[in-house]
Amino acid sequence: MHSQQRTAYILLTLTSLFWAGNFVLARAVHESVPPVGLAFWRWFAVAVIIVPWAWSELREQWPLMRAHPWLMIVYGVFSVGAFNTLMYIGLQTTSAVSALLLISSAPVFILLFAPLMLGSRLSAYQALGVLVSALGVLLVLTHGDLSVLEGFGHNVGVLWALAGVISWAFYSVLLHRLPKGIGGQGFFAMTVIVGVIAILPFYLIETFVQERPVEFGSTLLLTVAYIAFFASILAYTFWNKGVSLIGAERAGAFIHLMPAFGLVLSAMLLGEQITSFDLGGLALIVAGLLVAAGKMRFVSRDSGSST
Repeated sequence: MHSQQRTAYILLTLTSLFWAGNFVLARAVHESVPPVGLAFWRWFAVAVIIVPWAWSELREQWPLMRAHPWLMIVYGVFSVGAFNTLMYIGLQTTSAVSALLLISSAPVFILLFAPLMLGSRLSAYQALGVLVSALGVLLVLTHGDLSVLEGFGHNVGVLWALAGVISWAFYSVLLHRLPKGIGGQGFFAMTVIVGVIAILPFYLIETFVQERPVEFGSTLLLTVAYIAFFASILAYTFWNKGVSLIGAERAGAFIHLMPAFGLVLSAMLLGEQITSFDLGGLALIVAGLLVAAGKMRFVSRDSGSST
């Protein structure tokens, strides 16, 4: 195996492990650390580290960012602001296993959003893949009992987690409209700044209206230290390096290591049960994506070219 390829595989595998650990840890501390408070202090810590580090890039790209203010706001809100916050809220009442399995469905929603946002169309293979993966998501949500769809109130956490996945998919498709000249550490720093500002009012509501203040102690400190450094800064750096070495299409496959790592970590650290419905749902999600992968390029209605 080529040394660059080996390096990329190691970095991308570690990235998936760090991201899986993020959600397992969030579930582990869900009774002692409020979800919005966890999201706020995570990204505040990242901002303190990343903004000085990326300052030169941020300042260089600022004129372009200032020319697209609403786009920068949307990027920050739907990535840093919404994705993990919604997932953390979901993990208050649903298992880490369910949340991580739902994350595998993100490419399904990307396939669904692309025609609406990029002026493209789904091929027959992609449509079939979406359908198969959607059945997998349904199996994860219901565990084979469709009657639970009539009253999701008992496990509204899965809906919060699903909303987080949809938020990330929307952001991912919107990246196709990122203006040239904006990217790298400067762009990451801007999304973190916007995300922290977006989370702040909800953090204040959680603290003073819902009366769920964050208790500053070892639990919060260690949790934030892990998810800020390993699951945020280090994972982001490893991911970008891995993508640069082997390309986004091949790197994307490593996302599916997240539920695999998550299933093991959840069983070992949280004692969560892994059911046949969970495994069956994951198999359908991945099978659907493999079907769609044969025709992953979108064809423009206007020009007939791929994007």
